[in-house]
Amino acid sequence: MNVIDESGRMLRAQWRALCAARGARWALLLFAIALCACALASGLGARAWHDRFQQLEASAEAALRQAGTHALPAAPDEAAMAAFHFARAHAPAALLPAAGGRALTSGMLQLLPPAIRVTVESRHTDARNEEKLGNPLLQRYGMVDLATAVALLVPLLLVCLGAGIVQGEREQGTWRMSLAQGAAGWRLLLAAMAVRAGAVWMVAVLASLLAFLLDPAATLRAFAAWVFCLTAFVVFWSAASAWLNLLAGSAATAVLAGLGLWAVITFGAPAVIAAATDRVAPMPSRLAAIVQMRAAQQAAEAATTELVQAWYRANPQWTPAVQRQHTWPVSFMPRYLEQAARIEPIAAAFENVRAQRFEHAEGWGWLSPPLSLLLAADRLAGHDAPRYARYMAQVNRFEAEWRAFFVPRIMSYRGVLPHDYANAPRFAWADRFPWHAVWRAGLQQLALAAALLAVLWRCRARLARP
Repeated sequence: MNVIDESGRMLRAQWRALCAARGARWALLLFAIALCACALASGLGARAWHDRFQQLEASAEAALRQAGTHALPAAPDEAAMAAFHFARAHAPAALLPAAGGRALTSGMLQLLPPAIRVTVESRHTDARNEEKLGNPLLQRYGMVDLATAVALLVPLLLVCLGAGIVQGEREQGTWRMSLAQGAAGWRLLLAAMAVRAGAVWMVAVLASLLAFLLDPAATLRAFAAWVFCLTAFVVFWSAASAWLNLLAGSAATAVLAGLGLWAVITFGAPAVIAAATDRVAPMPSRLAAIVQMRAAQQAAEAATTELVQAWYRANPQWTPAVQRQHTWPVSFMPRYLEQAARIEPIAAAFENVRAQRFEHAEGWGWLSPPLSLLLAADRLAGHDAPRYARYMAQVNRFEAEWRAFFVPRIMSYRGVLPHDYANAPRFAWADRFPWHAVWRAGLQQLALAAALLAVLWRCRARLARP
């Protein structure tokens, strides 16, 4: 009971000391303003995408219903043209649902769009406006969202508030007085770090709660997982800041060492991981991919007539009753199919390699807790590269189903009967969320924090010196 009472007194004393420090109050206030601003922007961004999703779903269903009310044109050419125009521009968008934490990394929505509209044309060459090829791991720190702000600002604040506590009190002569009262040095340090870490954690959690409340697609399970990862992140940096109090020298020396540690862990370690990832899973050459896509496009264009004949031989049941000279769009359909068959594997290679790089970075994420936290946030938001690669594969399958439904009706000049529009393919997302990857990221950081606290315990004798 005496230990509990003593711990309570130390915590209350450290809380009063923190509140009395003007610099600490300003630092916490600015930290809260910055995080809340990022949370507001991220939450509103996620809400905007949620509203857009609802509009896309409503417009797609409305387009299908409206098409079902129009009579089939009597002329075969007009029937084929009507089916082509609808299939090209009015396909239901393939939507990637949020995983419950979209507000954490709303900036990724601009890099990896979660809404793709399929077509009977060549999406990768003629209408490639929605997709951008890039490496999200190399562009994360340029995006302003809640997860990035937390990964950058939380360590800085904990280092500034926690590093040099012991050295500063020694310089002022108050550390000797604290030890003279019978309190153990390591307990005083842990009490001081607990108070500071609690204040930082509370601000970060409240900002996260604001972002999640603004996102209509947020889930309680995703919020709980994020709070767990955030708690582990705060514990790690609190342990690291406490460990810096073992260093000899002044408080400024400890803070500078902490800033150096922050720079190495936040920027240096991810750069090393990225370099190692380049060796394990190098990104394909974009220039080579463009050349291959262009070659596939030109080859299909040169063989347009042969491809049309081959398609009718493979699908005799859709051969027109009357022989005719085929023109656009009928003459272009087999060419688009050939281009898609040759180009889709080239584009899929980028998604697959990006997924491999993401998983490799996750495996070595314990070297950089900020990177590990960002990757966990990507998982919770549903924008991680492995999930996006699976999404793109399902988009390609949906596009193949869309073409299989409309292309024969275009090639046969029969068009689409009004009641057949209701049977047009719809995109249905199916996947399982890898919760184990999120929990593993938090547990890795807790393990690192435990190791640092063990070092602090072994070296506690240094803290007993006045």
